Amino acid sequence: MPIFFLTVVAGLCLIANAVPIPREVAEHSQDWPLPNKDYENSRATFDSQINSVNVVNLSAAWSFPIPGMSAYGAAASNPIIVGDKVYLQDLRCNVFCLDLQKGEILWSKLYNVSEIVGPNGPALGLGKVFIASDLYNITALDAETGDEIWSARLSDVPTTGIDIQPVVYDGLVYVSTVPGTGDAFYAPGGIGVIYALNAENGQAVWSFSTVDSEDLWGHPEVNSGGGAWYPPAVDVQTGITFWGIGNPAPFPGTEEWPSGTSRPGLNLYTDSMLALDHMTGELVWFRQVLPHDLLDHDFQISPILAELNVSGSEQKLAFGAGKLGKVYAFNRSTGEIIWSTVVGKYDQTAQLDVLPNETTRIYPGVLGGVETPMAYSNGALYVPVVNMFTDWTPTSLNSSTIDFANATGELLALDAATGKILWIKHFESMILGGATVVNDLVFTAESDGTIHALKADSGEELFTYQAPAGINAWPAVAGDFIVWPAGDGGAPSLIALKLGTSAEIQSVALNETAEEELEVEEAEVAATVPGSWVPDGIISAGEYAMNRSLSSGRYTVHWRNDADELVMALEGRTTGFVAIGFEPVQAMMGADMIMGWVSGEEATVLDLNSTGIYGPHPPDEDHGGRNDILEFGGNESSGWTVIEFKRKMNTEDPFDKSFLPGQTVNVIWSMSDSDSLAPRHNVRGASSLTFE
Repeated sequence: MPIFFLTVVAGLCLIANAVPIPREVAEHSQDWPLPNKDYENSRATFDSQINSVNVVNLSAAWSFPIPGMSAYGAAASNPIIVGDKVYLQDLRCNVFCLDLQKGEILWSKLYNVSEIVGPNGPALGLGKVFIASDLYNITALDAETGDEIWSARLSDVPTTGIDIQPVVYDGLVYVSTVPGTGDAFYAPGGIGVIYALNAENGQAVWSFSTVDSEDLWGHPEVNSGGGAWYPPAVDVQTGITFWGIGNPAPFPGTEEWPSGTSRPGLNLYTDSMLALDHMTGELVWFRQVLPHDLLDHDFQISPILAELNVSGSEQKLAFGAGKLGKVYAFNRSTGEIIWSTVVGKYDQTAQLDVLPNETTRIYPGVLGGVETPMAYSNGALYVPVVNMFTDWTPTSLNSSTIDFANATGELLALDAATGKILWIKHFESMILGGATVVNDLVFTAESDGTIHALKADSGEELFTYQAPAGINAWPAVAGDFIVWPAGDGGAPSLIALKLGTSAEIQSVALNETAEEELEVEEAEVAATVPGSWVPDGIISAGEYAMNRSLSSGRYTVHWRNDADELVMALEGRTTGFVAIGFEPVQAMMGADMIMGWVSGEEATVLDLNSTGIYGPHPPDEDHGGRNDILEFGGNESSGWTVIEFKRKMNTEDPFDKSFLPGQTVNVIWSMSDSDSLAPRHNVRGASSLTFE
């Protein structure tokens, strides 16, 4: 059963409306100055000119190419709009300040960190832009110039980092860590911690551990959990902040500790709503909605605050949801659950605290339920849902059942007073674009990049727009603009839709300074006239026509091709394997991979295909395909490994990607200190390359 706990904060005395709101937020409340529009996280605006009558006149005014592609796309957060400026952070931590009317760069700050998962994003206030500049640091930039003012490291644990868009309030910057960095998630010992930082200097004013057990429920060598992935809500009348908290791990368990037996009990404060005093971080109340979670069913979505009539009396409520596939309404003062509603496909087995000794298929799966932000307007909650299952045993999840291609989506409207479903709109692919209310419309987007505008009172579709890339982010709205990141594959871009724009879309290039900075980190350059190719693990002058330098020169891809054959070298600063994956669908899913290493004087090169979002990636022969490496060789020397190989541009193997001269392809890359297919990589990233 859910657990409830109330703490009385001694001496708490907050005066209504006495807590200062940053000037940027107060003076531009009609724009989109906060990640979810306002401190209540309503994601609703009535200051825009866009409505159900004129929405058909929306068209693209400009697009900005998002440069920072990671393994998880290029953007997974909300832009900020204040006046005529748009602030955006991509998934390599690069930050851009753009002109709202034209999409031109006013300034940029480039970090090019490849391990970011997101969501990340900027916060604006007190003359500064606050961002996570890498996995471990929160950094303040000058809002006018982009110059760094201070940087504060939150985590000294290599497997615990930052994946949240900050919020600024009362001189404090609110952020959280989570037990995960890059592809290392829920490693033993990781604890998510909430922080309030002094906005002037980055010093921690308070912190709150989202795990109530100093020894991680008895087994820190196995367990981890907690943290916040999405921005909190702030009640500006009381000064209380509200946070949705993530899951415990391992999930579902290990061979030694099946069904989470390494972490007996409730595993507080995971899968909970927390109410914390904004100045002290003291716990006011909490409510856990899923004790001893076995299935990665975070309660992670940003809480929404609203006041409405419930059963004849006015109540101040906080709404929460997450991957567990339920929406909850809480009394904002006490944490009492007012109602809960199941959304999307849902199995009661999702609440089991012990899994059967067999394979169990469960909705929502590990990447299902409510994945992206909800919205609230006029007594209704708008909830985006992903329908995707996962197969589980007491000790493992079957990652091959994480099937993006067959996942579906829904957008639901709920009566916020009762939880009753008012209407449902079904979609053929995942809904990962959140929900955003603009006057009498609600906007959302599918993972394939289709933007939809529906009537808020009925769900009737009035408008669609096809973005140039998939969407795993949510928009900002100001005036007659709706600005939406589309960063998953394709041509990752920030798209600005505007009323009455009839001109052809203007694609805004990076300015010269930004281009030069990016080229330092990632450059595709022509080499000398190609010479003869020999797969000896030694890169000779003229052997390759093109190369791309990655990770500050620690990893380089060299290649040349004609219409028939591709030859390539992978050069990494490692004594273990190097690998490249072509055209992944999501993270590693579906990537055509080549991996190789050198042991002694013998080189091994494997032709692989990734079957899941985080692997595994068995040889093509295991699927019924072929090893299509025609020639290969390698060399390991002075701490560097070079693997060279040849393959057909089109192998006609269904588990290989086919290529054309001049084609640009998305790639993922990695290297490790191990000569084996089994261990995880410890350095990885994503990029693209263009064939000759």
